[in-house]
Formats: sequence, C-alpha cells, structure tokens
Amino acid sequence: MSAERGIVEKVEAGWAWVKTKRSSACSSCASRSHCLTQGSDQMVVKARNTAQAKKGDEVELYLSTKTKLKSTAIVYLIPVFGIFVGAFSANPLMRYLANRMDSKQALTPLVKRVVMSARSTPIKRI
Repeated sequence: MSAERGIVEKVEAGWAWVKTKRSSACSSCASRSHCLTQGSDQMVVKARNTAQAKKGDEVELYLSTKTKLKSTAIVYLIPVFGIFVGAFSANPLMRYLANRMDSKQALTPLVKRVVMSARSTPIKRI
C-alpha cells in the first residue's frame, strides 16, 4: 500500500480535492498527463472523503496494492488483447474480402491481386 500526504483544497458531496506533491512514481506513470497539475511539482487528486476532512486539513491518501494491480493489468492487458484479436481476425477477414471480390468484382484488379498474393504467400521459417 502506498501513501501520499496532501492538503485538502475543496470538499464536495463526499469527495475531497487534495493538493499533493508529485512523487518519483509519477514520472513513470502512463496516466501522468491526465492529472490536474499545478506547477511542476504539485498535483490535485480527487479522493473519497472518509475522514470528513475540511478545507485546509492535512490528510494522507492511500492506494491499495489491489487497486494498483488492477490498473496495471488494465493498462497492459487491453493492448495485448487487441493484438490477439487483430491477429486472429485478419485471416478470416482476408478470406471474406477475397471471396467477395471473386463473386462481385467489387474492388479493382490491383487490390484483388494484393489481397490474393498475401493470402497465398507461404510463411517461411528463419
């Protein structure tokens, strides 16, 4: 669990906006451009106000390990999933387009040759 200290800037309906210093972890964070920054070393974070803090109070923000792991999994696994979907759908899509060109002559002969040559190119092992 990681913790950051900050000062409450404003409070609204169970949430608190906390101004905190940027830590060294921020420099490697993929979402750093989405933070509300105030200067080069300050940022504002919206957090649940479970401590009933008021404006000007010094508070400590906690981020659980479970939350960190979830966000890391989302950030890294969504692109990997997209790569697999693209890889496994390319061949059926190419066959569909080739069959459609055979039956309707919808595309120009040049495009048809490119699709057909890609379809018939054997994979060579290096």
